[in-house]
Formats: sequence, C-alpha cells, structure tokens
Amino acid sequence: MTWTLSLKLLFAGFGKKKAMAKQIQMFDDRLTDQGETLLAVCASIKGIKQLYVTDKRILLHEIKGIVSNDERSIPLASISSINISNKLVYSTIEIVSTGNKAIIDDVPAHIALEIKSGIENLKAMAKTSTAPTGKQEKDMFDVADEIRELKELLEDELITQEEFDAKKKQLLGI
Repeated sequence: MTWTLSLKLLFAGFGKKKAMAKQIQMFDDRLTDQGETLLAVCASIKGIKQLYVTDKRILLHEIKGIVSNDERSIPLASISSINISNKLVYSTIEIVSTGNKAIIDDVPAHIALEIKSGIENLKAMAKTSTAPTGKQEKDMFDVADEIRELKELLEDELITQEEFDAKKKQLLGI
C-alpha cells in the first residue's frame, strides 16, 4: 500500500488537521531527503506528541513550545516490545528498545492497534529479508559438499563424467 498524505493524515487521526498536515509534510520531505519512507503517523489528541513510523525507525516528536521541540529516534531492529494500555476510547502506546523508550498518550484505540500491528509487520519483514542470506550461505556449503561427493563417485567410476558435469551444473544453477 502506498501511503499518501491523506492516508497518513487519516492515521494521524483528529484534531488540528491543517497543522498536522503541515507537520507530516515537513517530516515526509525531511525523511525522503534522507532516503527513508514515512509509512504512518499517529498523534495525541492535542497533537503535541506525534509518532512517525518509517521503514527504518520510529520517531517520537514532541512540541515543547513555540520554538522548542524534542525528538527521539528508535531503530526498528532495536525495538524489543510495543505495549498498548487502554483508557476507554484512547490508548497509550509504549515502544521499548535497548536503553530507550517512546511513549505517546491519548491516541484513539483503533489507531494504536494499527500502529502496533504495522510496526510488528515491519520488524517481521526485516527479519525475513535478512534470513535468506544465512540460508543461502548454508545452501552454498551444502552444494559444495554435494559436488565433493559427486567427485568421489566420479573418481570411483560409479558415475560418468557427463553425469558429473550435468549434476554439477544443476546444483550450481547453471
């Protein structure tokens, strides 16, 4: 799914739509320049705290005053848990990582669940995209062992040179 500004704003929820739209666009432009993709945004009721989910990290942005802001960044890989506590129709999202924590209060419960699910899916996709590398390395060792066994069979004259060459090409994907 491609996240347009209107979808990001829908996830951001409620409140000051114009102010949130400008804030989201500002982050989107900045992150795009850094090679990141802004995927989702949620905000507290007053819009003072916003949680930005990118393809690489979570950013918690808090407006402290007219010219004062606070921003914390948590890489996706370092997130150990995402906890949601419900208070009637609003929730608190707590994202815990090694030595860092991001908390955003007063987010509509359904949006909090979507954000949690989205982050968990991103983490799962990141794990699967790195997993094949280890599997490919293991497979290469298995292929090398199989070729060695075939070589022994060839040396013992249990298979022909043609059979050896054909099987070797098949194993190597040639």
